[in-house]
Amino acid sequence: MEQNKSYEQMDSRELLGELLRYQKKEVHHARLTTVVGILLIGALLATLLVVLPRAATVLSHMETSLQQIDTFVEEANTFVEGANKVVSDNSDAVTQAVGKLNGLDFDTLNQAIQDLSDTVRPLANFMRRFQ
Repeated sequence: MEQNKSYEQMDSRELLGELLRYQKKEVHHARLTTVVGILLIGALLATLLVVLPRAATVLSHMETSLQQIDTFVEEANTFVEGANKVVSDNSDAVTQAVGKLNGLDFDTLNQAIQDLSDTVRPLANFMRRFQ
């Protein structure tokens, strides 16, 4: 049988032989495609069976974490509101205290303390002699 013959030049026996070879190749390709498809479906199913439970676990942990974050944010907001209230409630008192401290004459106060020390020192020395 010559390979270079066209289909018009072949007799019926040669044509049937070519058709048989072609069908064998097609059957081989169909089987190969089926096996690869089954392997891919099996791999996909195995992946889904492994990944889905893990994904569900991760999603569950994420939900728990998000709830904890929400609780933390609410507590932080409550703390900040409380701190803001303390600051706003006490800002007038702090302003008054700072104003009074600014109004003090520290030079005069230091002089008064020095005078008191000078006055009390002889009395302390006198009392030490009787002990």
